[in-house]
Amino acid sequence: MSTLSDTYDSVVVGAGLTGALVAHHLAEAAQSVVVLEAKRAPGSTMTKGGGVAFLGTPEPYAALQTRLGVDEGRQVWKLTRRNLDMLTATLQNVHQQATPVGSLRISADAAETALLQKSAVLLRQDLYAAEMDDATDYGYQVGLRTAEDLAFDPEALTAALLDHANITVEYETEVQEIRQTQRAAETATLSIWARKHYLHAKNVILASGAYTARLCPSLAGLISPLPMHTIDLRNEAALPTPLMINHGHVVVQTHGTNWRMVGWSNTDEDVLPVMANVAQQLCPDAPVVARHSGWAAQSIDGLPVVGQAPDMPNVYVINGLGPCGWSWVCIAVDCLIGALLHDEKIGLLALNRFTTD
Repeated sequence: MSTLSDTYDSVVVGAGLTGALVAHHLAEAAQSVVVLEAKRAPGSTMTKGGGVAFLGTPEPYAALQTRLGVDEGRQVWKLTRRNLDMLTATLQNVHQQATPVGSLRISADAAETALLQKSAVLLRQDLYAAEMDDATDYGYQVGLRTAEDLAFDPEALTAALLDHANITVEYETEVQEIRQTQRAAETATLSIWARKHYLHAKNVILASGAYTARLCPSLAGLISPLPMHTIDLRNEAALPTPLMINHGHVVVQTHGTNWRMVGWSNTDEDVLPVMANVAQQLCPDAPVVARHSGWAAQSIDGLPVVGQAPDMPNVYVINGLGPCGWSWVCIAVDCLIGALLHDEKIGLLALNRFTTD
């Protein structure tokens, strides 16, 4: 690690889009930042899944309000709406393209149809552009169409954010330990052991997704790894809008001249047969050209987890964004930066929401 200095204002663990956004905000605030990434290149499982930031959640709006309550369900969708605005501004600031694409949440059965119909009514009442639409062109009956979803290139955005004079990025550098330093507190408060070398920093931000619990064991019961599978299909037919299928657990979108299918399951169910059925329904003659698998991190309530790690002073966590993490990435980072730099309250996404007396 001869390329690294000894002391930084902040160390960011993880060079996915979340870590890149955190590092960029800190660098813009004139902090010296090092990003440590265990892999050979930036990016994450979500990055390989493609770039669509959806309005709302895969869970139908009506079901979300039933589970969380009307007010909190509304707040969740408002946050994802704000996230889309922030993501658009971020892309423009680094000269990247943001493409409004909308999306179609396709019904898999009569029960989901009823939920989507109820959701469409509630969303219109809350002033979202949402309509039930025909889905027979895709081999299904109906779907819920929204208009504000956004397509972008997460790999290009990650690279652009990390390209900053105040950011050092070190790849193939897995963090092994974080502990309180013996140095003077005004210089650094934490020592980070990575690749047989100690770094020192005032703050550490854990943005390494499913691997964060190894460094912060108190998250083990709150964050769980979620297997994700990506399949690219050679299909030059037009796909006018991204699709959410199978209760929101399969997403289909264009990726260059191919169609990219991303699937996951919150249970022990193997999602690959489900993805095969979706492919057979949508494009039965399209050959598979690539496969990827990896892990995302999801919290026990499906919302991101942001805040200072329990019993780890000056160690901050931004995690659990889930398989549709682009719907949350900017708003979660904004909450973290507000807390870290300005002592602002995090609100709905705060890690301490899981604390019980």
